[in-house]
Amino acid sequence: MNTNSYSKSFYYFVGIAFLWIPILFFDSPYFDENFFDGKIISTVSVYSIFAIIFFLSSLRIRFLMTVMVPLSWLGEMLCCVWMDMYDYRGGQIPMYVPFGHAVIFALGWNITQKSPILSNALQFKKWMMGFYILLFAIVILYFKDTLSLALGALFFWALWRRNYMPFYLVMSALVLYLEIIGTYYGVWKWDQKQWIFQTINPPIGAMFIYIGGDMILGRLCRYLLKGLRKRKVVYVRN
Repeated sequence: MNTNSYSKSFYYFVGIAFLWIPILFFDSPYFDENFFDGKIISTVSVYSIFAIIFFLSSLRIRFLMTVMVPLSWLGEMLCCVWMDMYDYRGGQIPMYVPFGHAVIFALGWNITQKSPILSNALQFKKWMMGFYILLFAIVILYFKDTLSLALGALFFWALWRRNYMPFYLVMSALVLYLEIIGTYYGVWKWDQKQWIFQTINPPIGAMFIYIGGDMILGRLCRYLLKGLRKRKVVYVRN
């Protein structure tokens, strides 16, 4: 791949990431009160972006995106409905949210693979880890965010388990960016009281939920592929 196509591809996916600003704005209380309920616009937009990225991605990423949609729905049911950690505008999980999780995952992967990050991975890891350590320190010490303290420990443990892979560092940044936009617009809101913990809106430790979800996704996909291979072998033998 030449430099021009390499750069165009990278900026293309970065541009898609910036589309989340108007997409979530359409689903905001402000837009609903001053114009109309724009949730349908957000839904169609996310579905369209999902289809575009799905078409542009490799077969492996397509498979992971497909599996991630129902897995994300289960995650939303667990965190939003059963554990009541946060609430969406209108009190219901928007239909575009599980597809949005898959989009963020695919964006993180494509931005990492199609940017100069991998050519200087060590330096990138140092800068990003320094940023995350400073961010967690400010939130925990200044805002007394005990939930982010607990999730932060799991976050750094997960990064260590994955050898601080640039993909996870990039995806975490995308999650943080998305959480700030969504909570700023009021599309969803995190409860300040979380069992024995307290937190801010949004909790920085929410980044771990994505990494933890990806770790579950990886194990699930390996299990599914292993089962498909076994069935294929049995079918060939018969």
